[in-house]
Amino acid sequence: MRNSVIAGICVALGFASVPASAQLAVSSNDHKIKQENGVNKNVANPPPDSITIVDLGALPVKVVGTVDNVPGSVVGPPLSVAITPDESIALIASSSKLDPADPTKLVPDDRITVVDLKDRKILDTLTTGPGAAGISITKDGKRAYVANRMAGSISILSIDGKQVKLVKTVPLMKAETLLSHVAIAPDGATGVVTRNGDAKVELMKLGGDNITSSAVLDVAPRPYAASVTPDGKTAVVASLGDPKGNGVLTVIDLAGGKVSGTSDIGHENLEGMMMSPDGRWIAGVAHAGSTRPKDAPQFKPNGMVVLYRLDGDKLTKVSEAPIGGWSQGASFSRDGSVIIVQNMNQANMQVFKNDNGKLTDTGQTIPTVGGAAAVRSSTDR
Repeated sequence: MRNSVIAGICVALGFASVPASAQLAVSSNDHKIKQENGVNKNVANPPPDSITIVDLGALPVKVVGTVDNVPGSVVGPPLSVAITPDESIALIASSSKLDPADPTKLVPDDRITVVDLKDRKILDTLTTGPGAAGISITKDGKRAYVANRMAGSISILSIDGKQVKLVKTVPLMKAETLLSHVAIAPDGATGVVTRNGDAKVELMKLGGDNITSSAVLDVAPRPYAASVTPDGKTAVVASLGDPKGNGVLTVIDLAGGKVSGTSDIGHENLEGMMMSPDGRWIAGVAHAGSTRPKDAPQFKPNGMVVLYRLDGDKLTKVSEAPIGGWSQGASFSRDGSVIIVQNMNQANMQVFKNDNGKLTDTGQTIPTVGGAAAVRSSTDR
């Protein structure tokens, strides 16, 4: 039996100051939607969405706190959360909301919530564009980029301490391309944009308040998550894959503007992917049949987390382990030795240990009440 960490206990205790060695990660929890036998259904009269804040600095992973009334959504890549390098604030994007006219339906949302991670309170709410989804913050903590999935645009946010403002929204492509996420190189000059709708990755030049295209690359179907290595030379992109095929990781040479390798992960629907802070490890989160109806030939009761080693432009699969169902994002500790994985169906996060490429399920689960839909740590790339 797994040991559960109950967030409510921590809330009741009143939270001591977070130690300097802490490393915060934030899970965005979608309370509006659930899955029954492979079919997504909206929850009648759901409680407000929330976030769960955890400390990845040690095992067992510690729940630092929760904040309610923070809109989020499982629709889109599980990268709709970002934390500033100093861990002072988190930005949470909401790509969809219940239709006020018909609660059985979802409609695009455009809200970004700014949360103070020390005082655990909402500071502000901004609006960007329809389908606000994948979000990343520059290494210097001064800019954030939000992919507006239903609009084909990217919104640029300025960050000054705990003050966040919308600078501008840049229209870039047709809405049908489903621009889903923008990963940022350490120098802040290159963005790696996933186009989920047309199986392409677009490399963007970032400078000041401008965004311009530098290359468009063909990748496996339905690209979602992207990460860039600490040296800025390489990007890794995760594609869910063809609905009848497996998920695929694609390695991109950023200097050459070309694809340098691919790897079939061996499981369908590669929903989430994250690179360790040192760029050495890639964790992929696959549905692996867990979202299929139980009578479907492809049905499996569990998803899978797969771990790859990245050496230059070479990916090597080193380990994998079963997880829950309809699983979403993953996040690494600062040294890469701890990985948390989100499960929508179980409304929790599983905690794994990474021992130089060997994955071990620690048995710890962290309840998120609502479905765990997106997660990032302060050092996730």
